[in-house]
Amino acid sequence: KSRAAHNTVMVDGREFYRCKDSWECHDLTRAVNQKFYAESRYGYTEGGCLAHIGDGLFFNRRVVYLKPDLVLIADEFYGRGAHDYSQFFHFNNVGQLTLTGDGCRYEGRRARADFVFPGGVRAKVIDSRLSRHYNEWERNQAVETAFSGDGFTCAYTVVGLSDADDTRALRVEKLPVRSTFKGTLFADSQIEAFNLRLGDLFYTVAVAHEEYASPTDTFEADGCVGFGQVVVFDRAQGEQKIGAVLQW
Repeated sequence: KSRAAHNTVMVDGREFYRCKDSWECHDLTRAVNQKFYAESRYGYTEGGCLAHIGDGLFFNRRVVYLKPDLVLIADEFYGRGAHDYSQFFHFNNVGQLTLTGDGCRYEGRRARADFVFPGGVRAKVIDSRLSRHYNEWERNQAVETAFSGDGFTCAYTVVGLSDADDTRALRVEKLPVRSTFKGTLFADSQIEAFNLRLGDLFYTVAVAHEEYASPTDTFEADGCVGFGQVVVFDRAQGEQKIGAVLQW
């Protein structure tokens, strides 16, 4: 039931609710900002919680699904002051989990998942538990990340999914983002963008953390020009204008 036993985040090493016994919990928190969008090419969802609002901190997770093989996760922390953060990612216990230079890799019997943590996020493999059936648990391994921030902080995770014998390499490149109207660079706290490549797949994804421009402005990242809070450009199809807006 602990926070570390789930695919979520932890702030300053604290749980966001307390278990009184097997059935009762204290300090349950409200989920807010829930959004969902799906189409044939892409999926998008986001949601936050008020667990740390008393400390002046709001957490929001955004997930961009580039079907069927790429996932980008943005964990946003809005607030003031310095905090220590952790993320947890749990894996099946029938495969092999290893750390890589910038992330980790899970290799199962039929599938493989490559994780990249851009931005200097530290990662380690930890022992954990999983439960497939009620009142039963098994040992498994998980990856725990660690990073710190003062004020607004965002940590990204990119996941490449493939068959077990696939040889495609996952590549992630962070891009500068400019205002096409002013010609100036946006701050990371305003909007960020990445190039994601997996074999022949090539996407540019922009994620805005605040209202970064007036209605007369657009952003530009690696030649891609668009407007919106979450925008995807399919570069393998030559797309560089407007893109697919998953969140306005």
